[in-house]
Amino acid sequence: MDSLTQTWVNDYLDLYNFARTIEDSEWAEDILRKLRDQKDALLEEERKAILLRELLISYDRINKQLVDIFSKLRVASEGYQTESLQEQWFKLKLMRIDVSRKILQYK
Repeated sequence: MDSLTQTWVNDYLDLYNFARTIEDSEWAEDILRKLRDQKDALLEEERKAILLRELLISYDRINKQLVDIFSKLRVASEGYQTESLQEQWFKLKLMRIDVSRKILQYK
């Protein structure tokens, strides 16, 4: 949780405690409701950030594999070896397109 969010939560908890001290149960319930709603939003935001991070790592891994295959293709001389590398290249490019689309969904 970042410091701004933590400060917001702490402030609301202080307000909640104050509302209970002055025995304003309606206000206390309203504060709890806002905290619960915010918690759900924060958890969803954190989930999306984790997924985006994993997708970016996957994208980088695929790019490194593509560079590796490209290097092998440059020196490959036998037809079956070239064909196998081209198939791997094509599959990786499709994977990269799929990961790119998912990344765009989370940005």
